[in-house]
Amino acid sequence: MAIRHVITIQVAPGRADDFARAFKALRAIVQQQDGCEQYELFQSVDDPENVVLLERWASQELLDRHMEAERAQDRSAIDTLVALWAPGSTPTVERFEL
Repeated sequence: MAIRHVITIQVAPGRADDFARAFKALRAIVQQQDGCEQYELFQSVDDPENVVLLERWASQELLDRHMEAERAQDRSAIDTLVALWAPGSTPTVERFEL
């Protein structure tokens, strides 16, 4: 069964363009992973520092592999994104089965 993640991130003020560029680099890597059906970033029209990442994975097993790869591999792309989060904010992650 496919799994969808909806991740809402508040980006540091004035850093939305930097975040989008950093995400593009990460996206190129993630989309090559087995089971990745969607990995897209959307920017709010009303609040440019509010972004939503939509992920869709073919199965929980393949999502778990992706998460393990994020922890085990070179974290520089992830760390770059985290550094651009608004200070003191924590992204929200919602999980859905399709």
